[in-house]
Amino acid sequence: MEIAAIAISGISLIVAIVSFIASIKSQHLQNRVNTLEYKLKQYELEEKEQEKKKTPCIEARINHISKDRYKIKVWNSGNTVAKNVMASWEKQDCMIFYDLEKMPFESLEPQKGFELSATIFFGASRKLFITTTWENEEGEKQSKSQWCDI
Repeated sequence: MEIAAIAISGISLIVAIVSFIASIKSQHLQNRVNTLEYKLKQYELEEKEQEKKKTPCIEARINHISKDRYKIKVWNSGNTVAKNVMASWEKQDCMIFYDLEKMPFESLEPQKGFELSATIFFGASRKLFITTTWENEEGEKQSKSQWCDI
């Protein structure tokens, strides 16, 4: 009986040692997988940041020139060329916009822009919702909407 107890104890000790070694190996493997996952996520984030930096972004702002004269400045704040740039807004009776024949602006280099003249009379809304649309170099249409104060 004692020999059977010793044999069972020996076998369970061997099983425990094998299990412990397998656990260490799997933990080591899991650590490597976690490290690779972390590196992959960092790489994806860097790639997205680079992609963000390589896209055009068209913005608009309204500048006051004199009593009732304003300029709508449309510019490319991104880092690549934008094509077929348009700015649109709701028509209002108290606002007259000039130079609309400039749009669509065929190509707008990074950090460059164009201006549209406007006359705004008493009674006009004090803010304007402007939507800019453009195409990136691959021809994908993009847009940005923003409120501008007058």
